[in-house]
Amino acid sequence: MQSEGYDDCIRRLAALCAQTSAAILPYHGDRERLRIRRKSNHTPLTEADLAAHRLLIAGLPAIVSLPVISEESQAGTTYRHPSDYWLIDPIDGTREFIAGSDEFCIVIARIRHYRPVLGFIHCPTSGRYWYAIENHGAYLAAPGKTVRRLRCRRPEARPTIITAQMKMSRRMRTYLTAAFGAFEHATSGSALKFCAIAEGKADIYPKISATTSEWDTAAGDILLHEAGGGLSYFGNTHRRYGLHETPVNPPFIAYGVGHTPQARQCWFDLMTAQFAAENRAPFDP
Repeated sequence: MQSEGYDDCIRRLAALCAQTSAAILPYHGDRERLRIRRKSNHTPLTEADLAAHRLLIAGLPAIVSLPVISEESQAGTTYRHPSDYWLIDPIDGTREFIAGSDEFCIVIARIRHYRPVLGFIHCPTSGRYWYAIENHGAYLAAPGKTVRRLRCRRPEARPTIITAQMKMSRRMRTYLTAAFGAFEHATSGSALKFCAIAEGKADIYPKISATTSEWDTAAGDILLHEAGGGLSYFGNTHRRYGLHETPVNPPFIAYGVGHTPQARQCWFDLMTAQFAAENRAPFDP
């Protein structure tokens, strides 16, 4: 994908996601039509997930001719991939989709040489989408508005922690207070948490359990990097996507600007000590 093709690629991704959104929104919150079942990892699978999956795996190679690895594809269970491919979650936030919430999205990343070089996150209910291209910045596009370049904010006082649930565990609060001091708390579902940080609406997204996979985070990874923040996985390292035996992510912390490497290292040190005390590995749920 050459630099002169970026704008066309983003337009075509937006059109594909709009088409996919139109196909899945009639299912939104309709439990009878969704025909909910459980996957082997106990997460829900619906007719909407499968409809989105089919449209995306057909449409993405027409934009850039690459293999597509989807959460809903059997290929995702054999986790050794080409050096250049699409990695997607057709509906990130399926539980929220089932409940009729707006906190779900379509997540697309292009992985080249084990790192995301393009990320695209689309919100079907609003038509807004966030995207980032390696070395070309992060952006927000909303219907009827000018595309805006994104920069993570530098919090003036307490950072805002964003999580999926309003109720935060005692362990999470202890870790966050030790690493970052006093904080505010906000909630959001799915990969939209990355978007909130890139927009400057939140500052830190922590994850202390191994309950996400690479298709959940790859687009958010490059979005934050291009907006001035970042995503660090357990061990305070960057993820090399597609190189591991499993797509399951270890714990991580996503962040904007103004948070020192020492604070992030403190966060991971606390987790390391806890795992050692409990005699378990970071990948244990």
